[in-house]
Amino acid sequence: MRFKSTHILLGFSTFLFAYSLNKTTDLWYAILLGFAVFVYYSFPRTAVIMRVYLLIGLCLVLTLAWTANHVHVFPLLFAIILTITYPWFREIPWAKTPIIASSWTMFMLSVMSTSEALNLASCLVLLLLFGVLATASDVNDSEIDSIRLKTLPQVMPWRVLRWVLFSIICVILGLTFFFLPNWLLGAILFSAFSTYVLFRNWNMPFSFDLDPGLLLFALGNLLYLR
Repeated sequence: MRFKSTHILLGFSTFLFAYSLNKTTDLWYAILLGFAVFVYYSFPRTAVIMRVYLLIGLCLVLTLAWTANHVHVFPLLFAIILTITYPWFREIPWAKTPIIASSWTMFMLSVMSTSEALNLASCLVLLLLFGVLATASDVNDSEIDSIRLKTLPQVMPWRVLRWVLFSIICVILGLTFFFLPNWLLGAILFSAFSTYVLFRNWNMPFSFDLDPGLLLFALGNLLYLR
């Protein structure tokens, strides 16, 4: 379990990132997502707590379906289901990282209330972004994760995985440059930070935390001059 200060940072980064993706989103919803992330990572994921989360999540979905005009309910519902079932399905080989990346992507897609913001390029960038962050977390957890999970750091040598991560970071930068210029500054800040951390750990990943990159991405989006 991480320190609570890290949970606060991750919750705040989630809030800011969600709001930065599409500023037409209601501020309260972005705050709610950030608070939900803080709570989710602060408490143990026991079966009872997961059922409580699921009940609260379903109530939220039903409420938003009737009252919210700027929230995509179906991505939110899918994200909640993925997140709540994660503790059970994470034990399936190869499933841990895709589940995490997909659930985070769906949460962020739920805030993108305009057709201009919600497109194939934005979906792909989000999925790759959270895939990189989830893989970085797997690198840190490679010593404690069961080998049967078959996460990328467990099945791929670091000398190969480091180039895969670097290539994905470059793809994120390229996609934002050509298709999502309003995310470009955020992608540049994220890419610069991630590349720095990656090259600092080029020979051996000693401390491979890319989570602050999410906050940098959000700040870049907010600083972008339309």
